[in-house]
Amino acid sequence: MAAPSSHTEPDTPRSPTATVALHLAVFGGFVALGVVLWWRVWITGHPTSTFTCQCGDPSQELWFLTWTPWAIIHGHSPFLSNAIFAGQGGANMMVNTSWMVPSVVVAPITWLFGPIASFNLAATVAPAISGWCCFVATRKVTTFVPGQVLGGLLFGFSPFVLQNDPFGHLDFTLLFFPPLAFILLFDLFVTHRRLPARVGALIGALVVVQFFTSTEFLAMCVLVIVLALIAAVLMAPRVAWAQRGRVVIAGGVAAGIVVVALAYPLWFILFGPRRIVGFPWANSPQLGTTPSAIVNAGRDLHAGSLFDRIGGYFGGIGPNSGPLHLPSGVFLGSLLVGFLIVSAVTWYRSRLAWTMVLVAALAWLFSFGTTLGTEAGSAAQQVHPGWLPWRLFSHLPLVSDILPIRFGALVMFGAAMLLAISLDRWWSIGARALSDRAAVTATRPVRYRRPGVTIGALVTVVGMGLLVPIALTNTVPFVVASSPLPTWFAADAPHLAPGTIVLVVPFAGQSAMGWQAQTSLRFALAGGFAVVPGADGHSAFVHPPGGAVGVLNRLSPDPQTLTTTPPPSSPHDVAEVRAALILWGVDVVVVTHLGVQPTFAAGFFTAVFGRVPTYRHGAWVWNGPPTSPPIAVGASILADCATTAMGAPSATATDQPMATPDCVVAAGSHTGGST
Repeated sequence: MAAPSSHTEPDTPRSPTATVALHLAVFGGFVALGVVLWWRVWITGHPTSTFTCQCGDPSQELWFLTWTPWAIIHGHSPFLSNAIFAGQGGANMMVNTSWMVPSVVVAPITWLFGPIASFNLAATVAPAISGWCCFVATRKVTTFVPGQVLGGLLFGFSPFVLQNDPFGHLDFTLLFFPPLAFILLFDLFVTHRRLPARVGALIGALVVVQFFTSTEFLAMCVLVIVLALIAAVLMAPRVAWAQRGRVVIAGGVAAGIVVVALAYPLWFILFGPRRIVGFPWANSPQLGTTPSAIVNAGRDLHAGSLFDRIGGYFGGIGPNSGPLHLPSGVFLGSLLVGFLIVSAVTWYRSRLAWTMVLVAALAWLFSFGTTLGTEAGSAAQQVHPGWLPWRLFSHLPLVSDILPIRFGALVMFGAAMLLAISLDRWWSIGARALSDRAAVTATRPVRYRRPGVTIGALVTVVGMGLLVPIALTNTVPFVVASSPLPTWFAADAPHLAPGTIVLVVPFAGQSAMGWQAQTSLRFALAGGFAVVPGADGHSAFVHPPGGAVGVLNRLSPDPQTLTTTPPPSSPHDVAEVRAALILWGVDVVVVTHLGVQPTFAAGFFTAVFGRVPTYRHGAWVWNGPPTSPPIAVGASILADCATTAMGAPSATATDQPMATPDCVVAAGSHTGGST
């Protein structure tokens, strides 16, 4: 390896075969690392039934992977789904993370092997794709291949990506947009290898693909890119002005493609059915990280937090931030941050490098959100400094959907590019210095026969060492579990008439959505977990739900829920749920053993229907709408029946599944029967 020149473009490879081999080796290595992360799925588990958890976000992701291909082949609009929240208006999929493009790409896997298999494949390959795209981007501005690989490794397997990967968050593990946008913008402003119209067409297509992968991440990227480009123009106004013709042509072509392709989807987000007003989640703008999180990995790195368990992951998940133990996707460590600061002496004249600094710095500042110093459960200790820049943007349309903590993805992209640039510059400087010394050291010239290789090995070791503190914060392989489909969904659900509306217990959370996805959306689900409007048009996650939904959430939460209120047991609660079943057109109610207090839930629905259920394949089932009068229940009847029916302390609900429903009917008759 010879000493590199000062040219910023990569050296021309000796042959296309060598280039292809290099890219295959890098991508293959990243995929192999993904397999290590998911070792308990691919090696010691089964990819069609083993994954993170049939609960929380992973179950929801199974549904998202299933919905769009199913809607397309059945002639439904993928933008609005009545497969969830059936009888209540459905869900606007454009305001949810529905991953339309990725779900279509993996659709053959979903159809052949089920959504768990496509989840595992996507979760394994997505970080590798992100890392490889970053590797390609670094090759546009550097020549040192090990530095390019390490830059791709940092981006594709960053703390941000690894914290999202167990949940199946494809919108924040499949991060192809920043590096590909960088490549196109670099061509537009610097290299001019493509005609501006072609660059504009590629930018427009890239925006459309990202829009249908994650509108939230697209909004984040566009915001940061626009601000960084403005700063870059201010740094070199004359150079920027000279590019005005290319920019106008490319921008016009890109805008035309985006308007044609996205006008209706954008309308659907802003004005379509089941849209929301305001923020999607309660206190969304405040959900940020802390300034110290970039160098402080936090506490209990290898222990699962409550935040993670609620989301559906039970293993250690890497760096965390602040007293709430929130994921810290911006952790770089003191060594890497210090190295980048010191390396500035090698690229301080590079506008490109300073543009990357701006990208990382802006994203880092935005990642704080609008609140600093938040303590768990204490609003009085929340501080809203006026200098926090996210306060300026958090109320803008579309931008308001962004959770600021997720800007960590762009912090990592800026850091990865700066790492590759810095390693490249140190290699160049060191190899040149060593080569010059060899030329003047006539007595021992052999030592420096290949200065590029000698310094390259040293710089590579340093670069690898910089990533060690980040690697040590993670726990691998990921924690997974065998998640077989409950028997009723495997045996009875496939025989339901299409369009049958089913209410499943547990009602709150996402488990039922995962089971529905595994049955190929054979039935419609009453309820679900998605961003949908409440009565006032605001997201149902902004204010606690009331009415029948609130009762059902209290009755049958997921085991990971934070709900601590007592389960509903009053005649008013029974009446509200009964009225909702009729209003929503529910055809079947299924109470599984997998929720909290399933025997209590079986007794509650016995009171709602006024009759006992059938018990089939491990579930209590009521068919048809409630026609018998409801059973009058007092404050303690349901609890007493659920407790008494269990019998001995070692008994379980499966020992005498009909004991609680029979007890409720008997107690109701004894106290005056139905109302």
